[in-house]
Amino acid sequence: MSELKGFEGAWFPSEWGKDDELGALNHITPEKVLSAMRLVRQGRTIPLGHPLFLGMPGRSSLHGPFFYWTSQRVYDHRPPLRKPASNKFGAALCRLELSDHLGTHMDALNHISYDGKLYNGVDAFETTAPSGTLKLGIDNTPPVVTRGILVDGTDGSGEPMKKGEPVSRAQTERFLREHSLTLQPGDAVLFHTGLSSLWFQSERYNEYYEESPGVGYDTACWLAEQMVSLVGADTPSTEVSPPEIPGSRLPVHQHLITRHGVRLLDNLKLDELAKEKVYEFLLIASPLRVKGGTASPIVPVALF
Repeated sequence: MSELKGFEGAWFPSEWGKDDELGALNHITPEKVLSAMRLVRQGRTIPLGHPLFLGMPGRSSLHGPFFYWTSQRVYDHRPPLRKPASNKFGAALCRLELSDHLGTHMDALNHISYDGKLYNGVDAFETTAPSGTLKLGIDNTPPVVTRGILVDGTDGSGEPMKKGEPVSRAQTERFLREHSLTLQPGDAVLFHTGLSSLWFQSERYNEYYEESPGVGYDTACWLAEQMVSLVGADTPSTEVSPPEIPGSRLPVHQHLITRHGVRLLDNLKLDELAKEKVYEFLLIASPLRVKGGTASPIVPVALF
């Protein structure tokens, strides 16, 4: 594998027009949502997001640290700090500071560029400001309600895949075939590599930021052809690292986000879903509407 696909000729405007900011979420029609909702039969839910905590995994050199502080405690209302209330009132609140790419998060379409161009040919230089971008920010991503598909790259063992091991197209197609699943436009496809179990072992998990199992490049190209809406994994970047294209950086991100408008979900928690062998479900994922943001922390939910 030696080159990117999809950027050889004119790759914009998108099939939905030059002003489109939804990308592959256009495949999620009202009919798609209604069909996905019929997958809920037991009334059970499984959260697919990891807890946030001080010292959590993360690439602090690029993303900065996670900061969490109890800035008001219930006993801060006591005299003489404040006049006492007749109902013996107390309240606590906390302050958060974090990168929009920390923890379990959804990438926006302004996250990745090709030759200075974002999805749909949007010029990154012209649209990027200190307060985010004027187009394609995470605030333009609506709540996602669609059919979710889980592909278990561990083949049921739950043991982490090897560093640098891609989940291939052949492996993905075989898994789907063995479980009588067929991808449909608008689906969200999630890949379990076994890294979920390492989330509370920050030093070990951080080793996977530069060398990780994940979605292979040919797999990503095939997924785009299937017109999926979301792709995610229980790894720092969803895609395999180091990349299979020599000298490249995050080519799966480029192909899915920039070329096809497919949003990625990183650092998912998929171990419980895989253990329960739930491979088809209703997925709900709603980002914070940070204007111009490049991503948002989320807690996706699988319902079945």
